[in-house]
Amino acid sequence: MSYHSLLLACIALSLLGCPSGQSPPALETPAPETAAGTSSRVAPPVTAPQAAEPPVVKPPALVLADSPRMDLVANRHRWHLHGEGLIIPLAAEGFRKYTQEYRRPFGPLLTHQGRRGRVLTRSAAQLRIPWEHEGAATARIWVHGVAEGQRVQLDINGKRAGVVKVSHQEWTQVLIPIKAGMLTPGEQELTLHARTSGRVAGQKTHALFHALELVPGEVQEAATPPVLSPLAGEDALGNHARMVLYTEVPEQGWLRFVASNPGDKPATLQVYARTFDGERVALTETRLEAGASSPQSVELAAFERRVIALELVSSPQVRWQEPHIGLVAVAHRERPKPMQHAILLVVDALRADRLALYNGQTRVRTPHMTQAAQQGFVFLHNQASAPSSPPSHGSIQSGMIPRVHGVAGDKGKLKPGTRLLSAQLADAGFATGYFGNNPFGMRRLKDAGKWQEYHSLNSEGKGIDCEAVVSESLKFAGAQLEQEERFFISALPFEPHTPYRYHEGLSDTHHKGGWGAPVGKSVDGYLLGDITSGRKRLSESQWSQLKALYDGEVEHMDRCFGQLVAGLKALGVDRDTAIVITADHGEGMFEHGRMGHAFGHYAELSNVPFVVSAPAWFEGASGTRALRTVSANIDIAPTLMGLLGVAPSEQVQGEDLSEVALRQGPWLPRVVSMEYGRSWALRSERWKLAVTYAGEESLYDQQEDPLEQVDVVESNPLALRYMRDMAGFFLEHREAWKYATWGSLGNHEQGFVEHVEALEAP
Repeated sequence: MSYHSLLLACIALSLLGCPSGQSPPALETPAPETAAGTSSRVAPPVTAPQAAEPPVVKPPALVLADSPRMDLVANRHRWHLHGEGLIIPLAAEGFRKYTQEYRRPFGPLLTHQGRRGRVLTRSAAQLRIPWEHEGAATARIWVHGVAEGQRVQLDINGKRAGVVKVSHQEWTQVLIPIKAGMLTPGEQELTLHARTSGRVAGQKTHALFHALELVPGEVQEAATPPVLSPLAGEDALGNHARMVLYTEVPEQGWLRFVASNPGDKPATLQVYARTFDGERVALTETRLEAGASSPQSVELAAFERRVIALELVSSPQVRWQEPHIGLVAVAHRERPKPMQHAILLVVDALRADRLALYNGQTRVRTPHMTQAAQQGFVFLHNQASAPSSPPSHGSIQSGMIPRVHGVAGDKGKLKPGTRLLSAQLADAGFATGYFGNNPFGMRRLKDAGKWQEYHSLNSEGKGIDCEAVVSESLKFAGAQLEQEERFFISALPFEPHTPYRYHEGLSDTHHKGGWGAPVGKSVDGYLLGDITSGRKRLSESQWSQLKALYDGEVEHMDRCFGQLVAGLKALGVDRDTAIVITADHGEGMFEHGRMGHAFGHYAELSNVPFVVSAPAWFEGASGTRALRTVSANIDIAPTLMGLLGVAPSEQVQGEDLSEVALRQGPWLPRVVSMEYGRSWALRSERWKLAVTYAGEESLYDQQEDPLEQVDVVESNPLALRYMRDMAGFFLEHREAWKYATWGSLGNHEQGFVEHVEALEAP
């Protein structure tokens, strides 16, 4: 029987899980993709069964016990809760999905007069919500005022919906009618105003808020406040008629859970998936008799690598036990013994799209890097932590986001006690050396680095060329090998940063015209500034000249890299030395009206390489492992330490991603962050949400628009909601976030749950 015949047979028996002994087979390869990047298989709608209650069976063993999975209970705060309407649980962590203001308007939780309330620290707070209905609605607000005669005002999309009086002596439930047309389907903005300030339980506040519920139509007061959590037990979801999770679906992903009905009446449950450009699809529908349970396995191949709204619909008493999205079981390489040595090569201002490893259509020739990656892996969607050298180098060297290590901008200083990668490896017994040509980015890290040798080569008279960086690095490596020491080298060549220099036989292969002014054979930052300001306008030929110089610099850097690999081979340690290639940031070529860098989180600045060559780890491997898993420069330090067998400091926020390369199949989606001063951005595989200093949002579709020329913030509310959901958690918890134990922003793990529980404890 074919797989699809088997699946249809399972459906006929009212399960997407199968009768005993007939489990769906593990998929060996992902389904073929359509032009839109989604699977060509479409999950058929499932109707309610007509037969009696099906037997309780064990779900098929589709995932390995240690395979990555998205625990939907651990992701409890990401669920959107619906009772009579949409519940905004202000007195629970789940409300973070709706608040993305840079200056956080809400403070801690207080228990007052037997009820939990969220402190409003400012006179107004903006909430952004997804709405699905047309027509009039009603806002129910559970609030405690702070002064006699206090009023609370609600605005909808900048227009006043109503003003109500609230009690300062007790909790009040207030109703605000919302006229038809004020709320429309899509993303909406609500603003709560409470201008009077006072104190409650010793805490200064403008008001205490327990919950806000938006209900379609005209309604009466509710008998009790809504339940603010989707939890129906330690390992189960429930309590609500409808729960919605905006999430990315992994390749070869399956939704699995056990549905149970502890009530005394039959209940029906449905699971739906909705995409931005598709219909709401029924994935499963099951009737449960009182006291019954039913394991469910739902294939998600039709939605892989897409954002969906996953909906669980049932009577509130139904329990969704152990719900998770798991991956099909695949082979996993045994973890090899640690590499002996490592070199971290941070190539200044290198765009990922100039490397054939990232862009097979590029004219830029980098054969040595391509060859080195044949026994290693490449993260295809790596993001610079910042678009400027100082904060980004701080993140590469520490594994922390800029505001945590302290160098949040170009003038920032490293926070005392910050444990850098080189210091951690020095403490582990490695000889550590730095050889580079970017003192602007690295000098503030010198004292904390514990480098046995630290050399800024140009300032020492050894020149700015990458050949000097390679030569001095190999000398250091040779000296350590003579002492039988393991070594770690941090190398920072300046190419292709300005000045873009002419290299004979390289630059002139990309430009056949002259080399006259204003571009010449060397482009400095002043010319880039003149182009940005409009003082200089280049002809088509002059643009060709300028880009040829940059591309020639990249090719020259690749030659230097080839010399580095040859030198390691001559020393006899080429197979035992891990080399990580990355960049602090990319380089703008007027894609967004700017040249150079340090001006935003656009693709030309944020998309940088993360290439790992580890020959001893990948003996016998056939070709480069190209990984779609999104990564960031904060992941480089823990990944490199993982290759070396050294446990990273507890301060490290990034994650050791070497396990991703060992799994012979896809990984769960990740979402990473970037920041520069007050600007920030979040990146999933397909979507990037970028926010400027002024708080202006942009949303870009990386699949359809890799150069980020079309802002879809107004036209794709589902993807916007997915990114906004994560933005609230990021802004509130970014300084404490640890990917290794908390999970990704789009896949919370138990460490984050425990952190929140500690914060919310009375």
